[in-house]
Amino acid sequence: MRAINLPLRHYEGFMADSSRWERFRFRPDDVVISTPAKCGTTWMQTIVGMLLLDRTDLGAPISVISPWLDMQIRTEDEVFATLAAQDHRRFIKTHTPLDGVPLVDGVTYVVLVRHPLDVALSDRDHAENAHDERAVQLRTAAAGEASRRAAEPPDDPATFLRWFIDNDERPSGSGPYGLADYCNQVRTYWDRRDLPNVHLFHYGDMWADRDGEMRRVAAALDVPVDEARWPSFVEAAGLGSMRSRACDTAPEAHLDLWRSPEKFFRVGGRRDWASLLGPDDVAHFEERLRALAGDAASWAVGGRAALEPA
Repeated sequence: MRAINLPLRHYEGFMADSSRWERFRFRPDDVVISTPAKCGTTWMQTIVGMLLLDRTDLGAPISVISPWLDMQIRTEDEVFATLAAQDHRRFIKTHTPLDGVPLVDGVTYVVLVRHPLDVALSDRDHAENAHDERAVQLRTAAAGEASRRAAEPPDDPATFLRWFIDNDERPSGSGPYGLADYCNQVRTYWDRRDLPNVHLFHYGDMWADRDGEMRRVAAALDVPVDEARWPSFVEAAGLGSMRSRACDTAPEAHLDLWRSPEKFFRVGGRRDWASLLGPDDVAHFEERLRALAGDAASWAVGGRAALEPA
């Protein structure tokens, strides 16, 4: 294997430390799944896992078989040992932008984004469902007390969205904690879109055409599609199916991080942020998105359809 010789940006915060990637030993057929949080990470992990293992039941909780490598609620030794013991093709989760992860020939990078305002409202639900005390307990046991945590956002949904749009919280590899953080991550994907082993996906495309996008994932992984069994894979990747198996499909559910694992799969799809923002708010969001995301802005909000020639 040959690593692309680019300096890595270090991301660190309460939940994640990207320096773990510098010490991780890749295998040539590894799959790295990188997303901003609340963009369908667990959904993509489940799809990738089913395709690589050729079964709809992964046989273990998702975070056991596909750990968030740089998440600091388990020790580095524990996570590395779990992955080293696997004899199947490994698929590994991260919320670290791609400029903080080594790019290695042969390793497949699957990235996934979602409309940033849908992300914001989903993250608000996520925070309400989280057992914060349990997260602090696990983080302290595995990595010591954190010196810094992200600022607490406002409670009111409309105020929260305005805060998200204008917040400039420093990226820590476990957000996004604001539009600037989100756009920083999206641009690291966009800037590497022409690499043959980097594959871009969008939550909106997957929600609109799960079958078609799952076929694109299979092609990215070089996994053949068994047409006779394919409908069962598409069904197993549906929101209702994943919610019904939440004790295994919700991330870190086996570590008691959620008040309700089922509520981790609360809504899905598009969120009703338009009813919370006025025309001036939306115009400000669009202007700031273009300024921060550059030519990745259309893909970030519209998926593949926004990039196709008129």
